[in-house]
Amino acid sequence: MFRYLNCQRIVATLGIFGAVSFTHLVMADDHFVQQTHVHGLASLFIIQEGGQLEIELESPAMNLLGFEHAPNNEQQRQQVASVLAQLKNASQLFSVSGGQCQLVEADIEMPPAMGIDHERGHYDDDHDDHDDHDDHDDHDDHDDHDEAGHSDVEAEYEFNCLQAAQINAINVSLFSFFPALETLKVQWVVNGKQGGKTLSQSDSRIELQ
Repeated sequence: MFRYLNCQRIVATLGIFGAVSFTHLVMADDHFVQQTHVHGLASLFIIQEGGQLEIELESPAMNLLGFEHAPNNEQQRQQVASVLAQLKNASQLFSVSGGQCQLVEADIEMPPAMGIDHERGHYDDDHDDHDDHDDHDDHDDHDDHDEAGHSDVEAEYEFNCLQAAQINAINVSLFSFFPALETLKVQWVVNGKQGGKTLSQSDSRIELQ
């Protein structure tokens, strides 16, 4: 996610001293850095460079799906498909005030255990066949490994903004669609300014000016 983005982009956006300051801002938050997988908690990163605005979400699958294991039945498979479709609907999740921003791309990555073909955005038939074919203990161990190490959902949104300098706020509606989400840690770099805020169901607006 954002904390792994190319450092050159941050330096180009903020300058070297601003980039160092932003790094310190992120590292100063113990929950943000250390508690990378806590149910009820998710992270949101926002960066604007020129006319491009990127919003990146990282959340434990439990917050969004209600489970983190491979789907056990058709109902859970439908739940995965529903959440995937909801996450792709950026206009319902984020409202950017000012800037005249239009969504260009939404890229959603589910945990491997969910059996979603990342390239095609739907279930991988080979994955389902594999699940049906192999019910041995070593397969269960493999699932446990996936759940333990790869149980986050990552969503990346790219917007083109005709008047990026006019971006002044972002309303986040994730809490309305995913009630298990309790806290959203936000870090941003927008129009040369950096900041951070903790959002909740009662306070889900990010003021950027």
